[in-house]
Amino acid sequence: MIEELLRRHSPKFHGMKEVYRVIHQENPVTKAKLLERTNMTQTTVVRHLEELKQYGLIRIASYDESTGGRPPALYDIEPKAAFIIGIALSRAETTVTIVDMSFQPVAEETFAMTEDHTPVLTISLLKQTITSLLEQSQIDKKDVLGIGIGTVGPLDRTKGTMYPEGFTAPGWEEVEIVDEMEKAFGLNVYLENGANTAALYESLQRGRGNESILYCISGWGLRCGVLTNGTIMQSRQGDASSFGNMIIDASSGRTLSSFISYHHLAGEVQRLRNIPETKVDKNDVMQYVLQELGNRNPMVESIVLSSAYYYGVGLANMINVLHPEIVVLNSELIKVSSAYYEKVIQTAKRFISRIDQQHPVFQAADDKVNPTAVGACILAFHSKFS
Repeated sequence: MIEELLRRHSPKFHGMKEVYRVIHQENPVTKAKLLERTNMTQTTVVRHLEELKQYGLIRIASYDESTGGRPPALYDIEPKAAFIIGIALSRAETTVTIVDMSFQPVAEETFAMTEDHTPVLTISLLKQTITSLLEQSQIDKKDVLGIGIGTVGPLDRTKGTMYPEGFTAPGWEEVEIVDEMEKAFGLNVYLENGANTAALYESLQRGRGNESILYCISGWGLRCGVLTNGTIMQSRQGDASSFGNMIIDASSGRTLSSFISYHHLAGEVQRLRNIPETKVDKNDVMQYVLQELGNRNPMVESIVLSSAYYYGVGLANMINVLHPEIVVLNSELIKVSSAYYEKVIQTAKRFISRIDQQHPVFQAADDKVNPTAVGACILAFHSKFS
């Protein structure tokens, strides 16, 4: 039913869509608040509310306190009226999440990305996974609003094409992923950098939608998503890795990524353990790093905390330019070591300009859901209701 609402473009359906959008954003909300937010007449709002209820898209959640007379109804969306698919496609793993209209996950599946996961295999697995999750959840495709994809750039949003860097499998040069997925499912597909969709998820968690957020995902590389007053700051190249190219050491020309990436950490561990570069897989070394970091291995801790210092310096530079209200850090290292996280934040605070005037709130990423995948669902929703 919601697809019919979005497909039609008459003034009537445009008004219904606007009322639904406000209810979704403010839920629950009174009719008085809807009149204020939409600037529609009371007769028009009442008509749209009745039609949205008939479509099964909204419901009366409860009644507000009465100030005399009949208590006002509080309107809310009907969560199961439709569903959205979100994909988080990264160098290490890919996650498919299905959420309802309140962005609550109803199904999810993750598969690892290896040197065998070419674009052909990955897209085939995405199609199989989505089909399987829809069947398991008894969701009809006609009840799916769309598909959002949060992934590694560079990418071309207009063409729906990925040109990602750093994948171990061959063939990731020019991948028309949007066209492939739209042909498979007959749904609108929206492509964005994963760090940006993760920032959208963080904005949802705060419930305001107009914050300025810096969201950093560090691992084999560094990807940073930026929301300015609730709007994604998009680069023309569709590359969220550009912050990692910040020069940290002018004498050597070394970048932020070269000091904090898993490539650097694995290389340092191999060097100190006298392991030749060609004798071991860096993925295996990083598993060792994460395990030994949790075990408080002094050598590993020293390497990781040295890296955290440079991360803090780079983070301070970003904050000095962007002035975010909220800074979120997402990394496996943070999940394993609170000392790493604290060193990054302490160092950043040392180098933030006018710390007395800007007070960013620092926090570690939510690990209860995949923020990139759920954020991709939010992207699809916003694209439909923009």
